[in-house]
Amino acid sequence: MSLIKPLPDILISQIAAGEVVERPASLLKELLENSIDSGANEINIAIAEGGMREIRVSDNGPGIPKNQLPLALSRHATSKISSLAHLESITSLGFRGEALASIASVSQLVLSSKHQSDTHGWEIRAEGSRVSEVRPCALEQGSIVSVKNLYYNTPARKKFLRTQNTEYGHCDEIFKQAALAHPAIEFSISHNGKLRRRANTKKIETRIREVLGTDLTDASIWVEEGTENLYIRGFVQQPAYDRGTKDTQYLFINGRFIRDRVISHAIRQAFSDVTHHGKSISYILFIQINPKLVDVNVHPRKTEVRFHQSQAIHQFVFHAIEKKLSSAEHVPKKSTHSFFSDQGATISPQHSRLQNNLAFTMDKRGRPLTSLDISQNADSPDYDEKEATSTDISDWNQVDENKQHDYPLGFALAQLSGIYILTQNREGLIIVDMHAAHERIVYEQLKTALDLNEIPKQALLIPIDVGLDLTQMAVIHENASLLNTLGFEFSISGPENVAIRAIPSFLDASKVSALVTSVINDITDFGATRVLQEHRNDILSTLACHSAVRANRKLSVEEMNNLLRDMERTERSDQCNHGRPTWFQISLSELDHRFMRGQ
Repeated sequence: MSLIKPLPDILISQIAAGEVVERPASLLKELLENSIDSGANEINIAIAEGGMREIRVSDNGPGIPKNQLPLALSRHATSKISSLAHLESITSLGFRGEALASIASVSQLVLSSKHQSDTHGWEIRAEGSRVSEVRPCALEQGSIVSVKNLYYNTPARKKFLRTQNTEYGHCDEIFKQAALAHPAIEFSISHNGKLRRRANTKKIETRIREVLGTDLTDASIWVEEGTENLYIRGFVQQPAYDRGTKDTQYLFINGRFIRDRVISHAIRQAFSDVTHHGKSISYILFIQINPKLVDVNVHPRKTEVRFHQSQAIHQFVFHAIEKKLSSAEHVPKKSTHSFFSDQGATISPQHSRLQNNLAFTMDKRGRPLTSLDISQNADSPDYDEKEATSTDISDWNQVDENKQHDYPLGFALAQLSGIYILTQNREGLIIVDMHAAHERIVYEQLKTALDLNEIPKQALLIPIDVGLDLTQMAVIHENASLLNTLGFEFSISGPENVAIRAIPSFLDASKVSALVTSVINDITDFGATRVLQEHRNDILSTLACHSAVRANRKLSVEEMNNLLRDMERTERSDQCNHGRPTWFQISLSELDHRFMRGQ
């Protein structure tokens, strides 16, 4: 058996480098965090051969005193924290004091700096385990860190690097993250001597457009809400935006780019009613939270955090985004379909009338009805046009100019191919997918009706036995009343077993075991679970789809207008339950352009 012995310092640093310096981009991240923490307001990055030959970061910060330079390259030496209290309330990006030492152990590093009190600059060099004396250098302001020949002394690590362009792409992503998180700082990045990007605007909205372009932001909604201890702002995509990828998901906590499954879950749930299942959601969100309420000392790469009250964070993010998505005042600024030009829709449905107009009734067969039951077949003996709710005005030309804003979707002109409704409003022509629109209306009314009552239960003739581990059993004991509210009745049948005796009446009994496990896991992670809500909504969505007016159903002008009025009163009426758009606007200026009027 080998003897236990202490590792040499250089090997310790190289082991740490394996966690901190995964590739040139992770090295760049550490250097940028040091420059940002220094208080610099201008940071320039120069990269050669994807960062494999050199990464050079310069800033105009206050600099490092001469006698502090050797400490800067020492392990676990930092100016950012000095006590446990500081560790529990971190406001800086870096705090471990191991980055420069780890980088120096696998590269050739030069650190140059001029402190505000010095008359000239000083530099120190490190190469593997060798650190030079501090020497004078020519430097007017700030600090420069040059890292050359990464992994020169650990060739086994070097062979895992990709091509120059691939490694530069990762570095460019780190640049974007830093530039987005800190709009008060000017950034630039060059590759092989050529300037690639510059970010110098100060306002967060314009900084986002400067770094990421306008394609996403023009198809996004601005979210902003919070209190002194918890505040969120940023862009989330419009539900109809169809280019969402994980590459356009940016989440920042107190200026730090992170990936967090609690917040990701909250965002997905906020979009669950307006997008296709499995579709990636694009967002750029900035959350400010009291540092005492979040632990950033979770992972060496500092891209994960742990919230002290994760359930509250989940609910806050979910409600902030869902409220914005639910607002009927939101419409796409720019169509994502190729046959539309840059002319945007500008309607503003009257959200204030929403809650007072969600009437819900059932027909003789127990089917859902809107204010006009256009789901009925005209040939059905139950169908009676006289029972339809009439609209006082049926022609756009009858609307007083001062009241046109009361009818944002205008009035029907005709039906097209038994699928679409053509309407006229103050902006021009609107095309409505009548099935998709009616499906959303019925779906929202079904949800409202169900929310007014307790969840109905059905007793099981034969109880379903579910096996759980001890942790899950503890959750069962602690949340018995919550589970009962959600429609479950159970009894303990063993140390690691429960017998489910009643379930929500709209659930499939064959899926109960997996659902109970998911519910328990969600209670653990997010508090009041939304898993049951998802299953309920799936069922209601199917019911709404089958209840909504079908293609080739001929509608009268009165019926079409009543559908438009219901759309204006209904939350999320811009999309059907499956995330498809329900209508599009073509402006008069777009039509004039196509017919070359005035040219």
